[in-house]
Amino acid sequence: MRMRRWATIGMTTLACNGAAQKQGTPSQPIRVLVVTATQGFRHTDAIAASKERLTADAAPDMRFDFTEDPAALNARNLQQYDVLFLNNSTLRITPPNPRDSASVASVKWPRTGLTNPVTREQQEAIISFVRDGKGLAVVHSGVDAFYGWSEYRDIVGGGLFQSHPFTREARVTVEDRTNPATSHFGPSVTLKEEYYYLDRDPRATSHVLMSLDLTSVGDTTRTDHPLAFIRRYGNGRVYVNVLGHFADTWRRDDYLKSVLQGIRIAAGRLPADFSTR
Repeated sequence: MRMRRWATIGMTTLACNGAAQKQGTPSQPIRVLVVTATQGFRHTDAIAASKERLTADAAPDMRFDFTEDPAALNARNLQQYDVLFLNNSTLRITPPNPRDSASVASVKWPRTGLTNPVTREQQEAIISFVRDGKGLAVVHSGVDAFYGWSEYRDIVGGGLFQSHPFTREARVTVEDRTNPATSHFGPSVTLKEEYYYLDRDPRATSHVLMSLDLTSVGDTTRTDHPLAFIRRYGNGRVYVNVLGHFADTWRRDDYLKSVLQGIRIAAGRLPADFSTR
């Protein structure tokens, strides 16, 4: 299992920790396991840009460990972390019946097959991690993942990737301007992105932070497409942001701030309103 560690050391971290102690907040860094392994489509440029941006310099209160190895998703390893971050990671699970073509198709295995799908034991480890009080952050194709795993659907609000009808500049409505992950935006923000439509609307189970303004893309269906939201799962906290397709999105300071604040919410370090609307 190979991981790349960014340590939060030096005077910047000491100063940050000192300020945190004065304010009565936890002084230990938020430990984040960033999984960028892909078993479906790979957003190569976006993943590379995210690794450049997710550093101790950008977030002195965090420590990021990056891995491309799905085997890192085990109970013993996860216990080291406060947040599991599925960053454009299109992972797949072991099918119920690997010898049955319909069973394999239901979990969207690639035609070439897989040598290291996420096992049921690993799935249970992820469920327990979040349910027992830790955090999960999911970006973009982290919801193009884990098909056939009903608990994962529940954890991320019920919806997985269905289509991306628009890859263009569009307007995003900021629905909650008081949430720490979106308070730096105005009433709306314009982004060039690949806009996901999920197969189930997460609004009923989640607190929506941002959604697609359909008028900006000419969609007259009057459907609802949340783009960022938070929710509780058991004692844990979940932050989902389905933006993040392009490297240029990651290079935007306002996007990066939103993701970092979302991670802090998932870690329980920032208060947030999780009520549904």
